[in-house]
Amino acid sequence: MSKSSKTGKSAAQPPSLTGRLDALWPDLVQGDPKAVHEARKLTRKVAAELAVSGAPKKVRRAWRDLRRAVAPLRDHDVAGEHLAAALSEEGRPQREITAFRRDWQRRRAALLAGVLWPEPPPAFERPDKFKRRTRRALAHEAQTLLEDTPDVLSAEDPETWHEWRKALKHYRYTLELLGDPPEELLGTLDALGRMQDAEVVRGLLEEHSLLPDQREALLARELEARQTAQEQVRALWPELKAHLKEQVE
Repeated sequence: MSKSSKTGKSAAQPPSLTGRLDALWPDLVQGDPKAVHEARKLTRKVAAELAVSGAPKKVRRAWRDLRRAVAPLRDHDVAGEHLAAALSEEGRPQREITAFRRDWQRRRAALLAGVLWPEPPPAFERPDKFKRRTRRALAHEAQTLLEDTPDVLSAEDPETWHEWRKALKHYRYTLELLGDPPEELLGTLDALGRMQDAEVVRGLLEEHSLLPDQREALLARELEARQTAQEQVRALWPELKAHLKEQVE
């Protein structure tokens, strides 16, 4: 039996993550929307693993730089889909929706041209007793979430919710290092994702004078979506709270 088999270490990055990044890279640097989406998810999964592993700063920095490179493209893609869907729901003519999509693609091309792609992140190794370290990290993150969430749920500032969402996503990916996340966690994150999308869309509408004829209706639509998402999160909190308590006990 090899030394790595005895210690439970992987040879480098976990093969599934390494393989996924390698497979994505050619399409990613070309700005392929699906590759951008998958890469952003991958950076979040890796961030949880790096935190548990205590990876070197240069490795964390490399993955952080990749996440920052793909984020504007992904935000643009999500916002475009929401805006196109809103125009369709309002019964706007197909030619208007098509014209919007063309304009949105032009904006995306300009955004992509400005991306400075970092070098692919270097390999990293899982430490000994990785599962034990993961369980310890989960307990710590769960306790922090239990302490912070009541104030978040009563907060008006969207940025407070956004920061909480990031912490909850990190917890989700830490949990996935050991097993599947519960439905109450996934449902909460789905609602928070819609809330964040609403904030992105509202920001774009307010900053770039997009769709002036429909602007007020679209702003109202996204505000309603944000409020609905907040209600869903509050409704799921008792179940999520029970799950978090189990991780601490």
